[in-house]
Amino acid sequence: MIVYKFAANLVGKDAFSQYALCRRTVSFFLPALLMGLTVGMPRYIAYANHNSENKQPDYYFVAGISVLFINVFFFTGLLNIFSGQFAFLFFGNAEYYNLIFPISLMLIGLVLHSACYSYYRGKLLMVRANILQIINSGIIPILVFMCQADIIRILSVTGLSWVITSAIALILICKNLDWNKTLSLLPCGKELLKYGLQRVPGDFGMAALISLPAIMVAHMAGIKEAGYVAFGTTILNMTGALFAPFGLVLLPKASQLIASNNVAQLKEYILKLASFTFFLTAFGLIVFQVFADFIIKVYLGESFSELIVIARIFMLGSLATSFYVSMRSILDAYYTKAVNTINIIIALLFFLISTGFMYVLNGTYIAVVGGFVAALYVLGALTFREIYKLMRLGVQTE
Repeated sequence: MIVYKFAANLVGKDAFSQYALCRRTVSFFLPALLMGLTVGMPRYIAYANHNSENKQPDYYFVAGISVLFINVFFFTGLLNIFSGQFAFLFFGNAEYYNLIFPISLMLIGLVLHSACYSYYRGKLLMVRANILQIINSGIIPILVFMCQADIIRILSVTGLSWVITSAIALILICKNLDWNKTLSLLPCGKELLKYGLQRVPGDFGMAALISLPAIMVAHMAGIKEAGYVAFGTTILNMTGALFAPFGLVLLPKASQLIASNNVAQLKEYILKLASFTFFLTAFGLIVFQVFADFIIKVYLGESFSELIVIARIFMLGSLATSFYVSMRSILDAYYTKAVNTINIIIALLFFLISTGFMYVLNGTYIAVVGGFVAALYVLGALTFREIYKLMRLGVQTE
């Protein structure tokens, strides 16, 4: 969130919106590039660590990152060949084609980061994982804003820095890998893709659900308003990010509990996490709604006062967002079937239908924001249904 304050203060309104929309565009593409492997890799690495009869955990990492390398370099190549078309699609104007190359660097850096982070998660080396996360998500963006003032350079240097730091982490991981290079990685690759690919529609659907409001507003009202909407989704995502670390740790931990048939302890984890999530989010929501005017003006400045209404509407979805974020890893660990994917697709369809209906009645881009918040509660309700089923009936893994 600090980088958005830098964006507002250093580069002004239009560049602020460009930065916010670029970050949202990166978030839209990333799930398709990751192919669900950043969920599958920690899951199977954790399984292999716990079950000595399984394959060696490092085989899953090598197989997974090989697929990711091919995917990201192929896609970013296409992105730059058709830069004008992609710029029009995501920014509403082909003149923003010069933003595509920086976005490509950011995507490559984030794919490398995600692969290394997934390895650390699967090994439960969360100190190393968090150090990498702090460097790439916290330190680098702030340092770049302190050294650069041009939006293209800010995005490019950020992406290049992510590539460098993640490559260093990858080299350190590879030095300690234990795998026989003469053996085929194909079985592990197939296993990861079988698990991950069925989750791509869900990951991409979630990215679409979060990114489409800003993209739609870019075509309806312009890039400035789209940037405000993109910033609103970022505020909401930060609420969920508070609970994401619990889910990140819980996926491999839950996988181990399920492998041991220790469902009772799993249920205990769920109850504690759900209660903590609800009460903390509810408190934060009340505080934000009361002091939103003060928070936005102090954070971004007086010139961004029109963001206050948008931010208040977005934050109404925080209860649903935080619950989904904290519970999704449990469903991923418990089911081989992509339960989260089904729920997300239903929520996305609801968003598209409800937004179209509200836009006809309202006629402004605020209808898009309202439809988005309503869709989040559909997703939250569907997630609650699956968790309740697990808690009450003790559903067997599928």
